[in-house]
Amino acid sequence: MKTCQQALLMGALLLLGACAMEPATPIKMPTDAEVEQYNASVAPEERIVCRDEVTVSSNIPRRLCRRISDMQSDSVFTRGELRRILR
Repeated sequence: MKTCQQALLMGALLLLGACAMEPATPIKMPTDAEVEQYNASVAPEERIVCRDEVTVSSNIPRRLCRRISDMQSDSVFTRGELRRILR
């Protein structure tokens, strides 16, 4: 009985906390011209690549911009995790 009351209290607190939060402001993605200007001034591994991607739960493409070095490190991590899981 006590755990049920604690769960209800926790749920109520979470709902109240969610109401108090301010809505997230969308992040403005850079234009192609801004990306080109930025890429001209940084090292090759720090360059940014932007592309339109469709998420799994939606058919609406979103523009995503990421550094090449971040994409490479994510790829290395993902390949390592897949090897670990598939062994």
